[in-house]
Amino acid sequence: MIPSVLKRITLAILLAITGVCVYAQKNEKPDTTSVQAPFDESSIVQRSPSEKRLDSFRNDRDYSYHTDAPPPENPLAKFWYWLMRKISAFLESSAYENFWQYIILATIGGFAIWLLYKSEFLGGLFGRRAQEDPLAYNRITENIHELNFNKLIEEAIENRNYRLAIRLYYLSALKQLTDKQLIHWQPTKTNRIYVDELGNPRLKADFERLTSQFEYVWYGEFSVSESEFGLLKEEFSNFSGKI
Repeated sequence: MIPSVLKRITLAILLAITGVCVYAQKNEKPDTTSVQAPFDESSIVQRSPSEKRLDSFRNDRDYSYHTDAPPPENPLAKFWYWLMRKISAFLESSAYENFWQYIILATIGGFAIWLLYKSEFLGGLFGRRAQEDPLAYNRITENIHELNFNKLIEEAIENRNYRLAIRLYYLSALKQLTDKQLIHWQPTKTNRIYVDELGNPRLKADFERLTSQFEYVWYGEFSVSESEFGLLKEEFSNFSGKI
């Protein structure tokens, strides 16, 4: 009995509280009020800026959206202004869109391919076949013991190819030093390694001087006159006689 009475009292209290809250919300006044403004019937007065002020805006390049601003006063700036206008007009022309853009792109592409070719990038990428030159540097060094140097030197001299003749003289000297077991020849070695290997002090100074002269002429790609070749030929001959 007592629990049921408590339940009824609790329910009555909750209903009373709910009714008070609802009544308070209904009678609560809004925080804002609406006020109707009077209709403005006064005449509108239009104000215009002065012509001087308008001219300053017209001549300001920052406000030039649809019309071209006057060119700058500086001569160099005038030139660049004129050049950019010409380039812009050209890029917007129908001739460029229909013809010249393809010519320009083809030219740029061809120039890029030429640069790659000169840098030997394409040759390494696509495995370009080496030229069948019997006197190519690698072929000579790989066949140093099989070449007829006397015949090749005579042919180079007849063709007035003195750079090649000096190169053949130097390689012939390497072959002589190898045959005498004064150096150990290998295709992967550099000329300076051969100089260091040569222990004979009587030959080393001359061989080092001939090596420097050969590298200067061959790797420096300097032309050699007939008189200059005659002096180098004599030095190689004297060195060969000492070996």
